[in-house]
Amino acid sequence: MMQVINPRTGSVCAPVSACSAAKTLAAIQDARAAQAAWAARPVVERAKILMRIHDAVLQHRDELLDIIQLETGKNRASALDEVMDVAINARYYARHAARLLRPRRVRGALPVMTRTTVVREPRGVVGIIAPWNYPLTLTLSDALPALVAGNTVVVKPDAQTPLSALLGEQILRESGVPSNVFQVLPGTGAVVGTAIAENADYVMFTGSTVTGQQLAERTGRRLVGFSGELG
Repeated sequence: MMQVINPRTGSVCAPVSACSAAKTLAAIQDARAAQAAWAARPVVERAKILMRIHDAVLQHRDELLDIIQLETGKNRASALDEVMDVAINARYYARHAARLLRPRRVRGALPVMTRTTVVREPRGVVGIIAPWNYPLTLTLSDALPALVAGNTVVVKPDAQTPLSALLGEQILRESGVPSNVFQVLPGTGAVVGTAIAENADYVMFTGSTVTGQQLAERTGRRLVGFSGELG
């Protein structure tokens, strides 16, 4: 069990259950089992769900603002930046996903003699390891393009700020995202983060350079994609 602390007052906001390595692995396996059916849905159907997410985020705006402020100590305007970022990204990908994912012809290696078509395929299970300072933006906004492209997503929010991601998960459920397609897995980096790095098909990380190097090594040994915003 983890305790989420209000940084303004030092008081406990809420207890949150921490995922074990076994639970994390089971969640990734569930996500992998659900991915084919999710990817088989027409992209326009997945895009409609994203538009519902846009609407739901705005409907839950005040609740999201309260949670972001509670666990990060941000002012209201800074918290609003996160809410609007998620809403704007949801609307953008809802409107443009079909065009972005459509197969397209490009010039072949030998013009006239060869033809090349670029086809976008989902990676599979995308793992997101998010930081404390943008607990909504760097969980939901990063997940939206992965979801609309047909991937399933597992998210490890920072242990200090899991409440925003958990509320985001609830909003995605309400909007029509199946339970195994998007999952939030609170816990420590050593346990949950390691399990994601060793089992996801693509890993996105925002955090320290040292941790990014460790994750890059783990994913590199498995020859799976990794992206990091490090500082």
